Amino acid sequence: MKRRYFSIFILTLLLLPFSSGANDNLDLGTPSHDGQLVDRTGYAFLYSEKHEQPLWVSYKLTKAEVQNKVAKRKDNFRLDPVIKTGSAILADYKGSGYDRGHLAPAGDMAWSKKAMSESFFLTNMSPQVPALNRGMWRILEEQIRKWTLKEQELYIITGPIIRPNYKTIGPNKVTVPQWYYKIIVDYHQPEIKALAFMIPNRKPQKSLQSFAVSIDKLEEVTRLDFLNLLPKKVQEQLESKVNLSEWKLPATKAGKSDKSKINKLLRKSADKTTQLTVSEAGLGGLKPNTPFSQDQIQQLFPNFDIVKDNRSTEGELFPIFRLRKDGQDILVINPTSDYQHIFSVQIKSKTVKNQLEANLGSTYHEVYGNQLGKNCSPGVEEQSGKVICLALGSKRIRYVFAGKWHGPDGVLPPIEILRSWELSEIVWKP
Repeated sequence: MKRRYFSIFILTLLLLPFSSGANDNLDLGTPSHDGQLVDRTGYAFLYSEKHEQPLWVSYKLTKAEVQNKVAKRKDNFRLDPVIKTGSAILADYKGSGYDRGHLAPAGDMAWSKKAMSESFFLTNMSPQVPALNRGMWRILEEQIRKWTLKEQELYIITGPIIRPNYKTIGPNKVTVPQWYYKIIVDYHQPEIKALAFMIPNRKPQKSLQSFAVSIDKLEEVTRLDFLNLLPKKVQEQLESKVNLSEWKLPATKAGKSDKSKINKLLRKSADKTTQLTVSEAGLGGLKPNTPFSQDQIQQLFPNFDIVKDNRSTEGELFPIFRLRKDGQDILVINPTSDYQHIFSVQIKSKTVKNQLEANLGSTYHEVYGNQLGKNCSPGVEEQSGKVICLALGSKRIRYVFAGKWHGPDGVLPPIEILRSWELSEIVWKP
């Protein structure tokens, strides 16, 4: 069931204007109004409650913005607090097999730390097949930045194309689109021109050029009205034709001739995730049968410092291993009672990625929405004052949330309190 919350704080937020000085995101028009309109620093969008994603995203991109890279990508995917009915949550995409595909690309928002951060709200995401998101779609996004450097300024409109009999993912039933569209407009002399694409949500088997369509065709399919603030004659000129000659398109055939380029992009994407990752199957090189041995652990993590230490529980000391990098704890490895095997691993750093999506610093509400988890319990002993939850879809990963509450020990806080608690530790148990 859809998570809904209506606190006074959120209602107050909703009464504030959405404009953050980004008055140019809607200069070419508002394609539709059937949803919640939000105008942010780097982009504007219309959010659909039914589909849990935007029907369209619109923004202007300038040469100065492409060149002025001041913000780095941090992958802080999260719930969007301004959506009245509640946005999609991390759990919607967890284990779905789909990428959280940006509609307004993070690469187009590097000119502003705020714009970059806002591009990771889940209201800017749509479930994309990985082979599309990391292949042709990414190549097109990169090409648009190259065009912007040449043309000085472009307008981009993008969004999903949803036909009947669509499938959904996650507890909030996020719609999986069958197609995506992208419109690029150069609204400056001497050449006023536009280009549009309609690309299937699968691994494309044709060239990018073959997916070029007229804007009129997109309006027919999406029932949206693009470029409606432009003069009628200009609209007719831009929307009625497909003129590839005015644009230099990249050679992105997605069949055999394009395999090397897409595979290179996929490898590049994979290289970014070579840092430690926790999953149901293991953590880095640690597996359920890995012995509790300093030599063994050092072999698995040659680029980290392994420090042997002691911990006390109920007055008894037992050995632990700290996996450290640059003097900071990354993992704490605890043994079974016979000191032969690993009992648990505590994740202490945000550099460790979680395949179930929730990362350190996420709030309880971002992970579980507005429901008190059935698999959550109050911590005891050294975890007193915290709440421990079994991760959704996992038997081995536990989340430890911490926050302020003055209620009795051993009792779960009410959801109104727990909602804002932050994920302070992730525990993997073999």
